[in-house]
Parts: sequence; C-alpha cells; structure tokens
Amino acid sequence: MKEITLAELAGKLGGDLVGDPDVTVSSVAPLNTAGPDQISFLSDAKYLSSMQNTSAGGVIVSRETEVSGLNLIRVENPYLGFAMAMELFYLRPYEAAGISSVSFIHEKASIGKEPSIHPYAVICQDARIGDRVTLMSGAYVGPGATIGDDTTIHPNVVLEGGVCVGSKVIIHAGTVVGSDGFGFAAVGERHRKILHTGIVRIEDEVEIGAGCTIDRAVFGETVIGHGSKLDNLVHIAHNARTGRNCLLTGQTGLAGSAVLGDNVIMAGQSGVGGHLKIGSGTIIMARTGVTKDAPPGARLAGFPAIDNNVWRRSSAVFNRLDDMRKRLVRLEREMSKISGGNEEEEIN
Repeated sequence: MKEITLAELAGKLGGDLVGDPDVTVSSVAPLNTAGPDQISFLSDAKYLSSMQNTSAGGVIVSRETEVSGLNLIRVENPYLGFAMAMELFYLRPYEAAGISSVSFIHEKASIGKEPSIHPYAVICQDARIGDRVTLMSGAYVGPGATIGDDTTIHPNVVLEGGVCVGSKVIIHAGTVVGSDGFGFAAVGERHRKILHTGIVRIEDEVEIGAGCTIDRAVFGETVIGHGSKLDNLVHIAHNARTGRNCLLTGQTGLAGSAVLGDNVIMAGQSGVGGHLKIGSGTIIMARTGVTKDAPPGARLAGFPAIDNNVWRRSSAVFNRLDDMRKRLVRLEREMSKISGGNEEEEIN
C-alpha cells in the first residue's frame, strides 16, 4: 500500500497545505466514508456542509475554501486534484505481459516492443502494433489495422481492417471500430448495399467506452479527434468527425458526415443529424435532436434543437398549456355572450 504525507501530496498536486504536514494517507475516499489515513476532496462549494462530519486525514479543496479543524490541500481545481490523487494511489505502472501462446499473430503482422498480448487475441495480416500495447482476450485487429504506442484494447474489441488507432488510446470492452456504415440505395422495394471503402482513424489520447460502434467511411475517413472521450453505447456513423477534446456521453449519436468542432459536449441520448456542422465549444443538452448547423458556443436543447434558454422558458409554459386553454375557452364564451352569440363549448 502506498503511503504519503500530506506535505508530499500537496507538492505533487501543486497545492498549498493548511494543517499538519506529517499526517500520512494511503488512499482516496468520499468525505462521508474517509478515515484518518485517507484523503478526500470537495469540488463544489454547495456541499461544504458535508465536511463538518468527515474523518478524512486531509481534504483537497479550492483555494478559497475556509474550514477549521481539518487538514486542507488548496488547489486551483479540486476535481483535477482528485483525479491526480487517484492516479498517484491507484495507477499501476505498465508491465509487459509478453505474447500468450494461445493468441494468434499472422506471420506478416508487426509487433512493437514490450507487448502484452493476452490469450485468444487475434492480429491479422499486415497489422502493425506499436510499443507497450495491451491487447486483452478476444481483441481482434483486422488486416492492415494499426495501433500506436501505449494503447490499451480491452476484451472483445473489434478493430476492422485498415482502422488506424493512435497512441495512448483506451478502447473498452465490446466496442466495434470500422464496421460498415448504414448505406443503401433503393431499388424498387429493395435496398442495395453501398460498399464502404474508407477507414476509421482514432487520434491520440482518445478514450472510447464499452459497447460503442464507429462505422468506417464510404470514402476517406471517419475521425475521432485528439483527446476526445466517448462514453458507453455511443454510435458514430460513416464519415462523421469529432474535433479535439470532445465529450460524448452515453447513448449519443452522430449521423453520417456530421462534423463536430473542438470541445463540443453532447449530453446523454442527444443526436446530430447527417451532414450537419456543429461549432466548437457547443453544448448539446440531454435528449436534444440537432437538425441544423450550430454556430460556435451554442447551447442547444429540445427537438428540434433550439437555444437552451428559449427551450427552458418554453418548457415552463408547456406545463400550463391546459390551464391556458381553459381560460381561453372561458374568455371566448364571455366574448360570445357580449356579442350576442349563442355558441358554447364545454370546458374539459
């Protein structure tokens, strides 16, 4: 078990310690369960009251946080400090496991230095694997596919032929990269398949969750940009592209040839229609359906997507529509009486 003093930990996090520098901690835990030998964190000031009863040996907080009776490590970004502490205590250094005797590696495949090729992984002809790559059990690397250095491929991931995966990429279990896109030409009542001859390119430092599907391009490339992170169950259609550092949460999807700029965030179950362009820095709220291009920095919600502030005001009105309808019927009835009309409508 790794042990470190609060003084040492503060130095590694780039923070300032307020409290006892000699207290030793050996793991990270939430405020409500942390013990005297554990470090915890507070990233949101609205939960400040939860620090009153914590037994944590120290707490990572913002530089503005003032709490008496606790050892505090003050940093610019407490959530980042928490992430760094997790790496410090739990991240294991890479150890090459070698090549399992029950894996399959084609004689014309290329394997880099210090590999970890687990049982029943398959590497096909002309595939190229970089240094310190981990392929877990059941991983499939198709003909001509490439994987960069320090990449980890979890169990039962499929990288179809020609797929290019960058360095320091993580792809979680069950994801399929490079399957054919959903393209068909109508022939009467039948549908004729359109061949997909392009590839998928996953740039460096991307992380892809479990059960994702990323389709190969018809021509050219489907691209997941540098540093982007995909949650579980995300679908990327043929020829779609994300920019750098995008975040796509669970059950989101891009239709064919949709393009995201840099730093776009898509919340759960949102989708972007085909051939649309979404500007950098846009945030797409949960369950939003985007049907037209969006400028940089947009905040979108609803279906079809509109400005988030407009959608919130409209949603507040929606709950009152039935009452407003009844009031309108009453008003029409009164106006009818005034004008001498006899029409009446039952108000339900």
